[in-house]
Amino acid sequence: MISYLTAEAQEAAEPTLWQEIWDYIYGTYFSADSVYFENINFGSGSMITIRNILFGLFVGVIIASVAIIIDKRILGNFVRSLLGAECLSPESAKTLEELGFASKYAIRNGVRRGINLRSVVKCREEEEYDAQIAEQRKLYEERRKNEKNLPAFKEIPYAVNPDTDHFYIPEEKKYSADMRFEKKGTTWLWLAIIIAASVVVFALLLFVIPELLKLTDSFVGSFNTGSGNILT
Repeated sequence: MISYLTAEAQEAAEPTLWQEIWDYIYGTYFSADSVYFENINFGSGSMITIRNILFGLFVGVIIASVAIIIDKRILGNFVRSLLGAECLSPESAKTLEELGFASKYAIRNGVRRGINLRSVVKCREEEEYDAQIAEQRKLYEERRKNEKNLPAFKEIPYAVNPDTDHFYIPEEKKYSADMRFEKKGTTWLWLAIIIAASVVVFALLLFVIPELLKLTDSFVGSFNTGSGNILT
């Protein structure tokens, strides 16, 4: 019984695969090592900073690449559907259901709060609401001129409803929308290549930078030694 409990405790204490992967990544790229380049006053703390910067750049490239794919391939399909359906004015605006995107979460979220998408895609109901609010604000400000105790006008932003609202791309934004969301050249293979290339570059830099620091440290050390010999 005791041996069984001991074996069970040892098994429970063994790290999981994910823990081992994390320990390897942290120990390799983020933990302080004992290396110190005394001639250029460069120690483990500075090395960790460089590694963190490189890792941040690596993650940034991946996130940016994924964002481009989403914009060009997913949101771009919606933009191209609006252009193909000639939804270029409030009168010709269509709902997501009419365009076949009612069940697409990325599109539903994009028309509500997506900055890139909403820069070219307009909501008819939102523009009507904003026009009404602008008129109400104008009338309210006129009242405040005579009634000084009135509080400032409080404006409530319009909440886009992806189920019933109508969307369109203004005629003057047609060309920019077509160029910004063009999907040519942005494929999932392109994303895989970018990720693979980023991994290779990241790994090479992690190897090359310490070697360059060693060479620089050796060069500075030999220069200092030579200068000391001359002075003596």
